[in-house]
Amino acid sequence: MNLEKALTIQGWMEEAELLWLAEQASTRKRIAEIGSWKGRSTRAMADNLPEGGVIVAVDTWSGSDEEQHHSELTSQPDGWLFDEFKRNMEGLSLFKVQPFQMTSLEAARICKDTKFDMIFIDAAHDYENVKTDILAWKPLLAGGGLLCGHDYGGTWTGVTQAVDENVPGARIAAVTIWEMPL
Repeated sequence: MNLEKALTIQGWMEEAELLWLAEQASTRKRIAEIGSWKGRSTRAMADNLPEGGVIVAVDTWSGSDEEQHHSELTSQPDGWLFDEFKRNMEGLSLFKVQPFQMTSLEAARICKDTKFDMIFIDAAHDYENVKTDILAWKPLLAGGGLLCGHDYGGTWTGVTQAVDENVPGARIAAVTIWEMPL
């Protein structure tokens, strides 16, 4: 698996999690990533997609209410985070990574007639937003597809609660990545 560029991008995902995402992406054709930040996980998946595979990367690129986002974005000009994401995707075709700069719900409405064989949820980490993301995107999962997300357990109690309530039988796949059993 190729993680060379992904590991140079700032983010909160551990190498073992990036490796798991890369392995999953290597067998998929259409992926939705909900929450991309600077593109660490996006790049790990994109660099390992099979020929013709695509990632729809959904993010407002304005940060969320979480402290890590505020502290980093406070001194930056408008549009800085999206520019960082685009720089981190350099060398990849727009056919491989398609950024949707909008809210998760807006993107789910636009994609309502599309089926994804992998949906990765890692946007806001509070209960209501995670629940909303799961409920909006789960119907867009193709039969036999993989629904998964980041930050299960530990300090992100909202993520854990939303997953436990809305993804019955979810299990840990890698460190804090959860997945829906097939």
